[in-house]
Amino acid sequence: MSTPVIVAGPASRALAADAAAGQRSPRELALVGQSRIENLLWTHRSGCERILRGVTREQWSDPARAGWTCVKSNPGRDVWQAAIAGRQYFLKYYFPTHWLRRIRAIYWDAPCASEWRGGIYSLKHGIPAVVPVGYTADASRNGRRCAILVTEALLPAYPLQDFWRQVSEEPDRARRRADATQVLERLAELIARAHQAGFQHTDMHAANILVQPTAPGQFRCAFVDLHSARIEVAVSDESVVANLAQLNQWFRRNSPVADRIRFLRAYFRWRNQLEPMAPLGRPLGLRFEELVHGLANAAERHAAGLYAQRDRRGQRTGRYFAKVTLDGGWRGNVFLRSKHPSSHSRASQFVFDAAWWKSQWPKLAAALGDDATAGGKESHSGRVTRAVLDHPQGPLPVILKAPRARNWVRALRSLLGESRSRRAWKIGNALLHRDVPTARPLMVVERRVGPWVRESALITEAIPGARDLEATIRDAYAAKPSSRRWRESKRAWIDALVRAMRQLEDRRVVHRDCKANNILIVDHPTPRVVWIDMDGIRLTRRAVSRHEVRRALARLHVSLLRVPGLTRTDRARFLIDYFSRFGASRRAWREEWRAIEPLVADKARRAGARREWKLKNYGRE
Repeated sequence: MSTPVIVAGPASRALAADAAAGQRSPRELALVGQSRIENLLWTHRSGCERILRGVTREQWSDPARAGWTCVKSNPGRDVWQAAIAGRQYFLKYYFPTHWLRRIRAIYWDAPCASEWRGGIYSLKHGIPAVVPVGYTADASRNGRRCAILVTEALLPAYPLQDFWRQVSEEPDRARRRADATQVLERLAELIARAHQAGFQHTDMHAANILVQPTAPGQFRCAFVDLHSARIEVAVSDESVVANLAQLNQWFRRNSPVADRIRFLRAYFRWRNQLEPMAPLGRPLGLRFEELVHGLANAAERHAAGLYAQRDRRGQRTGRYFAKVTLDGGWRGNVFLRSKHPSSHSRASQFVFDAAWWKSQWPKLAAALGDDATAGGKESHSGRVTRAVLDHPQGPLPVILKAPRARNWVRALRSLLGESRSRRAWKIGNALLHRDVPTARPLMVVERRVGPWVRESALITEAIPGARDLEATIRDAYAAKPSSRRWRESKRAWIDALVRAMRQLEDRRVVHRDCKANNILIVDHPTPRVVWIDMDGIRLTRRAVSRHEVRRALARLHVSLLRVPGLTRTDRARFLIDYFSRFGASRRAWREEWRAIEPLVADKARRAGARREWKLKNYGRE
């Protein structure tokens, strides 16, 4: 078997035809030269000078005026799609936005040069990737010095994350399974070929892999964004595991375990096939079981680092959050946009800015100062009210919560330490970063006297149609449904609750106030759990202990003791489902039931005393 020449654009297809006829080898396709064109020094592939000569320096300097289309933009890089001599190309403009990047460009390769080298290496060794045309580091745009990399357009092609979503939504089950299998096979081949050729894409997430349909039910995968690729070095076992863990971060959110195992088996098979013909091919020193175990551990470490990085965003000004200073001595942080909008969250589909939040602050401040409105509450622990904000994309209902200290100890803790609102802001965003559904925090504000917090408030998104678990069950039971429908409803709630609580445990989240009132149920299209009230939630770096799990289950059990329609069978079914895991004993739930019983008794006793105190002080529970 000869190493195939993987190409993409029109120019490369012509070169591929030459190679197939024996006229040019893969290495000849990747020959590099230099030319000065329009007073710009270009490094380019052999035969590509005519493409670069078809563009004037003015067009390079002003792509918008040249009629090209901007497809991506951020402070450090722009990507434009251009038609040159009747063919499509992508142009990347690199801007040194930080002094460290300027120093790095002096002593090491600039990002455009690194991506160029990665593209040439891929072309030379038959690794499917974007095909480079040329680059220059002498250009300028709007008075700013920049570098330009020209690559052939991969058309039609879709990011793996978008294409996989389309495959997953295919209504024909047989076709969906066939397409998913084919994509996984091509993806495994791509990564195995790269690793055996000494190529490691160190930013290998789903957006940096494109899928190209080549025929009905046939696809090809290719790498993009090669500036961080490591080349010409054999990929070690540790690097293989770390590299696969990067991709697994996306896969475990968007695919079942069976697909991930199928992908790893295909990767193993392709490695063995490609090893004899690969320049830096080597056998993997891990058995399949060891690879799966090592990947699970590496994925946890990678996820922890990624979560920590995302958690820090909410405390500073950037693309997704911003700091604001408001009237009345208030300061805080606001939400701007979501990197991954969700169909379940209206706010995640909106785009905000700091000026808009400032314009809405008088309405929010007035709502915080009013008495609790309908749907809100007033208690010794805080005030909760509602408001509707006017946004260009539509009205946005929100919940406002201003906490109060229950006693002097909590007042002192809030005065000297982190406010409850600030903590809830951090925890709420951290849960969303870990894909745990919660009401999205939109704004946190504090009013300080020197270093001490005098007042604070948290504004979150209101979730239309959501009701807490207790109210959901009570209302459904009061409607007197048929026995069959009632059993089906309870089954759906149990399934949703088991998934949600397992997710908390898997994401290392400890919930110390896991009661029915802090769990929202969204019934459309299927029951789904949304967590609210962050006071009892904390994150831990270690695995959640069995005692912490039991305490959460006991708290949930006690909160539902007085809810009609729930039976011991329902509670047993919940425990059976929750503790029925791979490798667990079939009788594990019975042992847990016995362990939870004393916790339930103690919690029920204290809950009764707490209920009496609320009746005495508020006349309600």
